[in-house]
Amino acid sequence: MKIRLGIIGTGIAAKELHLPALMGLEDKFEIVCVCNHTEPKAKEFSELIGNVPYYLDYRDLLTRKDVDAVDVILPIQLNCKVVLDSLEAGKHVIVEKPIASNLDDAAFMATFPDRFDTVMMVAENYRYNPVFKRVKELMSGGRIGEPYSVFWDQLTVMDDTNKYARTQWRIDHQYPGGFVMDAGIHNIAVLRDLFGEMKSGIAYNRSVNPAIGRMDSMSLQFEFESGVNGSLDMYFSAQGMSKNELTILGSEGTIVVQGNVLTVKLRGNEEIREVIETDRGYGGQFEDLYESIANHKSPVSTFQEAFKDFKTMVLALDSAMKWEGLSFADSI
Repeated sequence: MKIRLGIIGTGIAAKELHLPALMGLEDKFEIVCVCNHTEPKAKEFSELIGNVPYYLDYRDLLTRKDVDAVDVILPIQLNCKVVLDSLEAGKHVIVEKPIASNLDDAAFMATFPDRFDTVMMVAENYRYNPVFKRVKELMSGGRIGEPYSVFWDQLTVMDDTNKYARTQWRIDHQYPGGFVMDAGIHNIAVLRDLFGEMKSGIAYNRSVNPAIGRMDSMSLQFEFESGVNGSLDMYFSAQGMSKNELTILGSEGTIVVQGNVLTVKLRGNEEIREVIETDRGYGGQFEDLYESIANHKSPVSTFQEAFKDFKTMVLALDSAMKWEGLSFADSI
């Protein structure tokens, strides 16, 4: 059985992230039509996949009886309306992260699984990335003993040479956090999967380069209900710097993740290094969509989990307000 898929939104993520994964799963998915409100983009994407029919209004795509599921890859503020219309049309849905542009919409969307008898999931590819699955296996197996701290540093530059930074809906974002939200939701998803819910935290936010949005930097200190504490540092205007490193400290050792390289550092300077083959989870998320539809099961990346990711990130961003009014100078 092939799932007949309609793609709503044909921008960068559709072309460079979703389409390659779907092309590798041609035994499971058939792309039958696409949609973009701009005709040249819709036509160009259609030509990439054999001149399938294209639409300028997603509601016309939803009327097609030969569309089993839709892949929604739109500016975040459009997610709630388009997903609701798709579910009401009887379609299965996969939608790009973050789930919504505000907490009200996200909470509303988290109720959809109780209202509709179709599969719905958020395309949080980090939940399917074999690298982070392996980290969870090592931790569950006690390889580094009891974890107690985690640190994640992500530093890069989003400037006018970056295609994502030139996307107008990201520059004029209608959702909190700008690139910090757009990218950081990935990190939050992984941290929650590994350590559970955050109990408390405080962040410091700033804008270094206003040309890419109202915020491009965040440093978050946090503690999980499990007792694990740590920090998430995300800086998207770090000139001359590129780093993405996750470090987990345990009572018997340390796990360090750099890209697809995972290193376990143990007592006595013993090191175990693994290079993990990964497409960053894009194939895995579509495989999960297929299995969920074919076997009538709940996917891994549910709307409820995506709501919790989004809420955690919003609370982290809001916590920066606690710094206002604090002054160490008064006590020195």
